[in-house]
Amino acid sequence: MVRKKKQTSKVKPLVANWSTLKGKFFHNFDEGGYVMNQGEIVDLVGEDIAIVQLFSLVMGEPTYQKAFWVEDIVDGRWALYSTVEEMREAYEIGLVKPRPIDK
Repeated sequence: MVRKKKQTSKVKPLVANWSTLKGKFFHNFDEGGYVMNQGEIVDLVGEDIAIVQLFSLVMGEPTYQKAFWVEDIVDGRWALYSTVEEMREAYEIGLVKPRPIDK
């Protein structure tokens, strides 16, 4: 009798730590729903302020850091991702929309 090999998934389930915003990647959007910024939340100052590393929308390279109110992240127009790959995929498959180039 031939035993069949038990199939195992090569895809590891993603386990994200959502007890903190630190380390999360993001897109934030203007009132029209267009991407304004993308980046990573790199630190929290107390419970009220998040320090984010912004990335260039064109090249995806780090540009500068900026402080945002945590309240604006939670209540505002922000999409949060566990990994940079998730953030890039959202952009690539059209879940987020870039501002059209004015002609």
